[in-house]
Amino acid sequence: MIFSLLNIRKKTAAALSGIAIAAATLWGLALWQDISVQELLRMALATLLLVGGIAVCAILLIAVIKLFTYLLRRLIDRNSNSDHPDSHAP
Repeated sequence: MIFSLLNIRKKTAAALSGIAIAAATLWGLALWQDISVQELLRMALATLLLVGGIAVCAILLIAVIKLFTYLLRRLIDRNSNSDHPDSHAP
């Protein structure tokens, strides 16, 4: 394979090969279905925006969940460390 001559790691070579195969497949599909290059690029951009939006929403959801668990843990620690009159034995 050509990537072995370039001293590229296997995972990087696999990702580049996948991207090249996908681009060639889309190009062939566009020729077969008579889709213009502009329309193909517009669909690719829309797909990238969709995936980017999903990634941003996932990151925000993870941040909100982590913040919620952090605040809940602080609230539980505060309640367990406070001196309650009921907690002392006579």
